[in-house]
Amino acid sequence: MAAERLASGFRWVICGLVCVAVAINYLDRNLFSQLVPYFEDDLKLGPTDLALINVSFILPYGLAMVFVGRGIDRAGLRRGLSVAYLLWNLASLAHAFVGSLFGFMGVRFLLGVGESAMYPSGVKAMADWFPRKERALGTGIFNGGANFGSIIAPIVGIYLATHFGPHGWRICFLITGAAGLIWLFFWYTMYRSPQEHPKVSPSELAYIESDHETPTPRLSFQQLLAIKEVYGLGIAKAMTDAPLWFYMFWLPKFLADQFHAGPTMMMVAIPIVYIVADIGSIVGGWASSSMIKRGVPVGRARKSIMFTCALAVAPVSAVGFLVDHGPILGVPSVYWMIGLISLAAGAHQGWSTNLFTLISDTIPQSSVGLAVGAINGFAMIGVSAMQLFVGWCVQMTSSYVWPFLLAGSLYLLAFGVLVLFMPQVQQARTDRLASMPWVMTGVAALLGVLVWMQYASSAPPYASISDYLATRGPQIHATGEGIPGPTASVGWMKAQWFLWPLPGRKVKNELIKLDTHGHPFVESKGIKAAKYHGPVSGLS
Repeated sequence: MAAERLASGFRWVICGLVCVAVAINYLDRNLFSQLVPYFEDDLKLGPTDLALINVSFILPYGLAMVFVGRGIDRAGLRRGLSVAYLLWNLASLAHAFVGSLFGFMGVRFLLGVGESAMYPSGVKAMADWFPRKERALGTGIFNGGANFGSIIAPIVGIYLATHFGPHGWRICFLITGAAGLIWLFFWYTMYRSPQEHPKVSPSELAYIESDHETPTPRLSFQQLLAIKEVYGLGIAKAMTDAPLWFYMFWLPKFLADQFHAGPTMMMVAIPIVYIVADIGSIVGGWASSSMIKRGVPVGRARKSIMFTCALAVAPVSAVGFLVDHGPILGVPSVYWMIGLISLAAGAHQGWSTNLFTLISDTIPQSSVGLAVGAINGFAMIGVSAMQLFVGWCVQMTSSYVWPFLLAGSLYLLAFGVLVLFMPQVQQARTDRLASMPWVMTGVAALLGVLVWMQYASSAPPYASISDYLATRGPQIHATGEGIPGPTASVGWMKAQWFLWPLPGRKVKNELIKLDTHGHPFVESKGIKAAKYHGPVSGLS
């Protein structure tokens, strides 16, 4: 115990420094989604456009991470993270100067490449600076920075957007991008490895290295991709990161469109979600570390906490059904919605903390950065697929029911994958080589699926109004031709009502929206659609 008291010291400063970097990372990436309600109408962005912009960040973020991890291992944390940090903050600043779909796609691409270095760097820093028995707690603390950045993003973003006129969202990107550069000075000045750092005492260094594995050569890609545990971790992370990124990028729009939340409501509700997530991150890391200190095997401790988190996420499946629902037990449905998403976010972070730590439990320390990069890169393919699915659902149904049902079910499935691929948590075998042609074929196939999903999600159901009138009648079993009704609008989209005669002398009123190319979409919610302006009675 005396040795542990002497050991406590500078490693927590490094942990705090990494935590701040992660907070800035999530502040920069989250601002876009917080500000979407303020510029989507001016820039004429529809749900599938927003999904494409999100994928323009997510996919390069994930794919660059595959190679960034290796670069961090080779260049070292101090220099490698500094270069990446500079790139992503310059990209964040550039958001203030674009005003189109392709402009946002470009700056989000650069932001994704720059931010890809953060988590490989963070996990490697914890592996370098903490003994295994304390590593999950350190990971939980630095991972909690993500939630702190996400808490600040709506407060800063929505405040500036509402107080600085129509260009407030641009001012927001300028201020946050410039302020983020301050961190770079402290990182480059303060960071060294524990073996080289003058602030680390001999007793602390001995404690840090007390249960580190014997140094081994860095793994090659062929060696890493021959480890079955890497695939289990990658699949599990793809399945469970997808819901978190769904909340991250779509929650502001969901609140504004489905619950008609104003700025004050959003500045309160969104931080609550991430405060609970922050608690979940730290508690999840502390719980498994505490179990290990009490003698519970590493694998059982990690998996016990992850299974508990998977169960806690499941109730979020009900969120889509709360839209337009009356009070439940006297409590407005919007508060139930916030509570369920908060619980899911907290449980996710507890899950994620232990999943990240499983990587350093399984992969040799010399190649942790490479492994985190490869696993995160694979995960972003799943995250991108979820984004395209959400965009398609919102475009076609104006509803979030299916995305939330999927979000609530994926964690238990992912836990089953982990149990299948990792029945025991131990250092993985590294004496085999993967067949790279097969690996590349698999990656190409997954990317091909994403391309197909993008095509399918953006393909309009009808080519023109005349196509709609010619094909819609048989679809709804109309007894006559559609009759044009009054005009309307849904946000920036022009719209028109059509009246269809149905059997039994019934009439179906259908609202049709037109995108920027004049393609018709059926607005299933009619007058309840977000930002609807038009007649509300006398349509039949």
